[in-house]
Amino acid sequence: MARYTQLHQSDIQKITADYNLVVTRFEVIDGGAGNSSYLLHTGNGKYVLTVCDDKSLSDAANMGHLLLLLKTHNFPATRLLPPINQPVITKYRNKPVMLKAYVNGQVCENLDDDMLHQVGMEMARLHEVPAPDFLPDKHAYGLQVFSNVIGRNINTEYESWLAKQHDYLKQNILSSLPCGLIHGDLFYDNVIFEEKKFRAIIDFEEACHYYKAFDLGMGILGLCVENATVVLDKAHALVSGYQQVRKLEQTEKETLQIFVQYAAAATSCWRFWKYHIDTPGTDNVNKHWQMMQIAEDVSNISKTRFLEAVFESEK
Repeated sequence: MARYTQLHQSDIQKITADYNLVVTRFEVIDGGAGNSSYLLHTGNGKYVLTVCDDKSLSDAANMGHLLLLLKTHNFPATRLLPPINQPVITKYRNKPVMLKAYVNGQVCENLDDDMLHQVGMEMARLHEVPAPDFLPDKHAYGLQVFSNVIGRNINTEYESWLAKQHDYLKQNILSSLPCGLIHGDLFYDNVIFEEKKFRAIIDFEEACHYYKAFDLGMGILGLCVENATVVLDKAHALVSGYQQVRKLEQTEKETLQIFVQYAAAATSCWRFWKYHIDTPGTDNVNKHWQMMQIAEDVSNISKTRFLEAVFESEK
């Protein structure tokens, strides 16, 4: 996670005093966006301290309550450590702060079939956890925000493509599809393994009450793509693991390919907005093209081939 709030030893000591922790050393955790995070070493183990640079106190509190809910359901996610005799989330320099137990393990960019099967099972378990009322009922960069890019005349070719994607997806996604608690951003760097054994899903920043098939589509996008192409054998491993825990309804199977396309188009839209509108002038100005290419690649797969490959064991 990117460092936007710089903390020194004295800052760390003030914050961790609310948790009765003595920090022996700390280091910055790099990568991601929207938060400033530090790895803390203490006599009681390792923790991750996160300053929420782009969240309100109420949004951060909701995130904290979600992590506590996942703990009560014994779901393998980051464990929040609430401060002593204080609300779930505290503030420092007027920004929300949360402390989480460090998850031992590592991210793996290329997951084998067994690892994908494990992730699929855990995703299905997550979808069985009752969604709390405070979750948003739309994905943060779902169809409702495509209009933030379309019509801006920054790149008319891309905006025209995105408008066609929006219309197609809106016409082909059934509102009656099952919804529930979803992670919303299941890329490889949000899954922790230790010696190829699943440990946890982390970073629930995009969690919402939304289509379960969208989450599975996002998982295929984030875990089953090589060289801007969806590897159907990998998608099969992920989906077969998922169905070990929760059987997809027939309508979900029929629209899963569309949800992979949706996930790619939505991620492309977010990247365009982020690097052309929100924070232009960075080295990531062309980052949206990869997701656009994946969306096109998925849409060009025949429906019959997709279904046969992904649901191979059901033939």
